[in-house]
Amino acid sequence: MKKIFAGIILLLLVSTIAWSKPPVKIAQLKCDYLTNPLTIDNPHPALNWQMMSADIGKSQKAYRVIVASSLSLLAQNNGDYWDSGVVHSTNSTQIIYRGKPLGSKTKVYWKVMIWDENNQPSAWSQPASWATGLLKPTDWTAKWIGAFKDLYPDSAITYPSPFFRKEFTATKKIKQATVYISGLGFYELYLNGQKIGDQVLAPAVTNYDQRTLKKLLYPYDDQSTQRVLYNTFDVTNNISQSNNAIGILLGNGWYNQRDRTVEGHMWYDLPKLIFQLEITYTDGTTKVIASDNSWKTITGSLLKDGIFTGENYDARLSLGEWNKINYDDAKWQTAIFVKPPTGALHPQAAPFDKVTRVLKPVLTSTENAVYHYQLDETVAGWASITVKGKAGDKIKIRYISEEGEDYGQVDTYTLKGDGTETWEPRFTWHAFRRIEVTSPGVQLDGERIWVKEVHTDVIPNGSFECSNPFLNKIYTAYLKTQKANLHGSLSSDCPHRERLGYTGDGQVGMESALLSFNMPQFYSKWINDIDDARNKKTGFVTHTAPFAGGGGGPAWGSAYVIMPWLYFTYYGDTTLLKHHYAGMKQWVEYLQTRTDKNGLISHEEPNGWCLGDWCTPDNIQIPEPLVNTAYFYHVADLMAKIAGILGKNEDQTKFAILAGQIQVNFNKAYFNASTNTYWQGRQGSDVFALAFGLVPKEKYRFVFNALLDHLNKINYHFDTGILGTPLLLKVLSQNGRDDIAYKIMDQKDSPGFGYLLDSKNSTLWEEWKGGGSHSHPMFGSVITWFYSAIGGIRPDPANTGWKHFTIEPKPVADLTYCKSSYNSLFGKIRSEWKKDDKGGLDVLVEVPANSSATFTLPGEYKSAKGVDGKNILVKKLNGEYVVEFKSGVYQFRVR
Repeated sequence: MKKIFAGIILLLLVSTIAWSKPPVKIAQLKCDYLTNPLTIDNPHPALNWQMMSADIGKSQKAYRVIVASSLSLLAQNNGDYWDSGVVHSTNSTQIIYRGKPLGSKTKVYWKVMIWDENNQPSAWSQPASWATGLLKPTDWTAKWIGAFKDLYPDSAITYPSPFFRKEFTATKKIKQATVYISGLGFYELYLNGQKIGDQVLAPAVTNYDQRTLKKLLYPYDDQSTQRVLYNTFDVTNNISQSNNAIGILLGNGWYNQRDRTVEGHMWYDLPKLIFQLEITYTDGTTKVIASDNSWKTITGSLLKDGIFTGENYDARLSLGEWNKINYDDAKWQTAIFVKPPTGALHPQAAPFDKVTRVLKPVLTSTENAVYHYQLDETVAGWASITVKGKAGDKIKIRYISEEGEDYGQVDTYTLKGDGTETWEPRFTWHAFRRIEVTSPGVQLDGERIWVKEVHTDVIPNGSFECSNPFLNKIYTAYLKTQKANLHGSLSSDCPHRERLGYTGDGQVGMESALLSFNMPQFYSKWINDIDDARNKKTGFVTHTAPFAGGGGGPAWGSAYVIMPWLYFTYYGDTTLLKHHYAGMKQWVEYLQTRTDKNGLISHEEPNGWCLGDWCTPDNIQIPEPLVNTAYFYHVADLMAKIAGILGKNEDQTKFAILAGQIQVNFNKAYFNASTNTYWQGRQGSDVFALAFGLVPKEKYRFVFNALLDHLNKINYHFDTGILGTPLLLKVLSQNGRDDIAYKIMDQKDSPGFGYLLDSKNSTLWEEWKGGGSHSHPMFGSVITWFYSAIGGIRPDPANTGWKHFTIEPKPVADLTYCKSSYNSLFGKIRSEWKKDDKGGLDVLVEVPANSSATFTLPGEYKSAKGVDGKNILVKKLNGEYVVEFKSGVYQFRVR
């Protein structure tokens, strides 16, 4: 009897323990990386979710996805669009929708459940949704409209911004109302006086339209394709069951950019818009209000707007409540039909630009009606003012960068003179740290001006901190610089002078951006821009995308192969590789036509630039063909890998043979057997060969040692430009010399990042010695080394997408601790370590559910103990001591 009783108690105890275990939850449901997107145009979107559990070693063994046309059907587990059934798979990312075909304007709801490693089912996730947009051109009943014809199409003259309005009546109770809109270059949309959405500078910039290109600084045979992005808004709660008013204001944006013409005359046309409001009433009937020639238009108070030069606003010309009902628009003109852009309309999945912070500048001095304000850091955005004065009083706001230049960035506001007036620009942005306000008639103080920071609203996705304040300054400066350069879902070279999406800068900085921000839709859009801008006949890839001029070389065009590869590495997503494969292949084929008799890349487009590296500390001396040919090899080698992944075996062989021949040509031209260096061993010449795998295996150690000798001779400073700098750190780290990489990064004198120790400088410079812009993100490429070496967080090349990853921290030199994290598609990865006073390391590792990690013990450490004092299994693998971790949070000590 006692045995039976004890058995019952034990059973109850086990049951209690089982019931007390934290439940597995399914969260972060995403469709094409978006949360409940209002509009996608992908007929087979990818579904992702995260398995959430505080328990150790949790993984997914199977899943079931249900997609239904309504929440009620979903609740009944009735997947009238798709029921995947139980799928035995550990995959929780890139689950491709295989259900019923999705027509235009279709909204579906979905949920997922999973089975864990013990075959225990989870509860169903909370429901999520996605909707398709206007998938066919015939879905658009709206027409492109404008305000006037361009009387001076070849002149840099621009016109005041056009206002548009339309009133309509909603006669019945509304079930759903959706707006589809594109305004080129930028727009603001109002319904009944209320601004719709919190986005600014929308839609995102693309290669919109065919155009006449004149006075180009760089040659460009325009064989591009075009696309225009539209935005979608649920406005069900913005419409009254009575009279309603639509108001739209247009700005020039990039579509009519005539401010800066040094690169050439590249504007498209005057501002124009397309608008479609679709209303579904509760009785099932519908109504469409579309842009046509029944709309009214006029110009008003926004006299001038330009991306580079700013805005001129005269409040005396204010149109009053122009975007509300019962407004007298008798003096307004009839809108005209205009030529549609040649670009096909696509929904914008890329993130919007938004106001991300509001900052208070400090008033530092006042003299003769000139007020000087200062910020603690450089930002991109604009000033917002609240003032009182007489009609006609003018306020001029000049935006000044850290290098002391305004780059023509000026806003002007003329007061209306009827009480308190608040104003800020709409269709421009500036990059600045100081503001100079000239205000002869209006007295200002520290409370009348605010600064709004504006950039593409990408979500922070990683973190880094270590015991060296200098490295933390570099990291912080990178984040500030990168955000200031994110506009229109591309990364510009600088946020004031040029603002161009340079592909070379983009590819060297991409990995740092991927680690620091959530970027899947951002890069998907930008890589589409590169594809659109390239020459479809020859395969040439432009140096900026969307194309807006700019010089470069093969390292710039090679972004079209490198960036999709990095995208695949970080997201495990082959979509871009498949979609762009033909174009990527054509780029390598194009490079084959750019070689000299020795097989080296000696030229690119006729009369165009063919740079090697860029922005070395001293004059560029490394031969351009060396750098160009190294990238030729690199992209041929990558294409062999990509072809293999996509099952294109014939291409894989072809690219591998090509890469082998390039390697032979490269070594024949540049390898010096007597010195074991390439060229002169300076300015990254050895680094390119080592990083890309061009060095013969038997010579590798000799070349690497020659690199170390060179670094010693230059006292461990950078002598590389934007391309060689991240590769130098990569090569040193791959060869176990993070101590030298750290020494280079920690240099306080030039060339290096020591300028950040001066409070005058908050962002990264274009040039090591301070020339050019002081807000260029390209040297932010070094941040990858912070994550991958000091933090040790690295993707596993054999398991792309972070299903399995490596943590191998490098506690070098005087560093005493590091805290780093990265949010993968599976969840948060953490790597933290701290040196103890006995020569050991206290380590914290977090592995998200449904993933695993290999922790490599740093340096000479060979053993590990948990906080409970128990030994952790350490095994020797390829000469290193490693610990294999399933999901969970682990704290332990290594010795």
